[in-house]
Amino acid sequence: MTSPSFPAATVARRVTYARARLYLGITGVGSAVLAAFAVLRTDFPTQGFSSTANQPLAAALVSIGLLGLFTTIAFLMFDLIGGAWLVRRRTWANVWLKRWARGAAVQWCVWMVSAALLLVTARVTGVWAAVGAFAAIQLVLAATRGRMARVVAALPVRPLPDALRTAAQRAGLNPARITVVDTDDEGFVGGWSGIRARELIVPLQWTQLPEPALVAALTRRQLIATSGAHTRGVLGAIGWNTAGVAVVVALSAWWGAPSLATAAGIVTLIAGMTLWGFLGVLLLPTPSRAAVYAIDAAAVKLTGAPALRDAIERLDRWQDDEPTRSKQVETIFHPVPARSGRLARLAKSDTPVAGATGPVSPLALHHLARHALWLSWGALTPLSRLVHCNVGRPELWVMLPGD
Repeated sequence: MTSPSFPAATVARRVTYARARLYLGITGVGSAVLAAFAVLRTDFPTQGFSSTANQPLAAALVSIGLLGLFTTIAFLMFDLIGGAWLVRRRTWANVWLKRWARGAAVQWCVWMVSAALLLVTARVTGVWAAVGAFAAIQLVLAATRGRMARVVAALPVRPLPDALRTAAQRAGLNPARITVVDTDDEGFVGGWSGIRARELIVPLQWTQLPEPALVAALTRRQLIATSGAHTRGVLGAIGWNTAGVAVVVALSAWWGAPSLATAAGIVTLIAGMTLWGFLGVLLLPTPSRAAVYAIDAAAVKLTGAPALRDAIERLDRWQDDEPTRSKQVETIFHPVPARSGRLARLAKSDTPVAGATGPVSPLALHHLARHALWLSWGALTPLSRLVHCNVGRPELWVMLPGD
């Protein structure tokens, strides 16, 4: 049950809703980074966890599991603020807590399965093989993204409405590939599931879009798939995260730190990948924004600027509703450009060309930054849940807000 939407002015008189969430995300991510740095600087992994590969697997997993529970509880304050207060549409406290607990429990289970696979692989075939196992874990997560989103947030599947079916056909998208889900979170925009974009998750709320805007939005999704931008984004994210694990393994060997075959080594990995994830938060938004612009440029040749402009404006209002941002803020924190920048580029191309999509750059990696965040679940890091766009909102933990 939800209360009516409340204006951003109730969050703070001088701070917009979007900026208040950004400050919360900065605080949460900063806290996680400082904690990870402290863990590595104080030798906490070797002091609090076994550094021998002879420790029984069950005992190692129990200690890692307890750390995961502690981490979840330690960052609960940020989830509470981001999910129950700094939102446009509040839910009753007990409803929010049940949703959060479900999502956190599913994430904890993913952490434990990943920890078990990494430990077993490192003990049986070596630590570098465990790096490959981590890549395999991400491939599985990417392939099951749609299902994971529904499991984490209990998103109910709805029959495909006629309006969506018709719009999909006009966009050249096979309606059989669409799964419609219902959610109270207006920031949920769904997206492609699968490494090769096999299933498109679409929120039921999109039926509220005017038909031209809905067709334009689905046309963009079709281009994201057919251009390979989705696949490149997923594989790029897997490559980025896997490189991070390889760096942690190499530095651990260099410094004489415990290996991934031990509980202490897994804790070191968590801290190291939290720092690596933070580096990604700073660097990966730039290529992600470039992909958004490239897909916009291709889509406008099919849909025309007015329809695509309407879709961009409406979807952005359902999310942060932040029309403009400073260059510095956007460069560091936002993988999706502000709508003012996107609309300014669309103004240069306002005539549709039948049958032409325009070339989507082969370098476009769609949602690289956000794929990297959620796929980092395989490294047991909590960072993906602390960024400003999805903190406290389980519906957005797997499919983060986007374009």
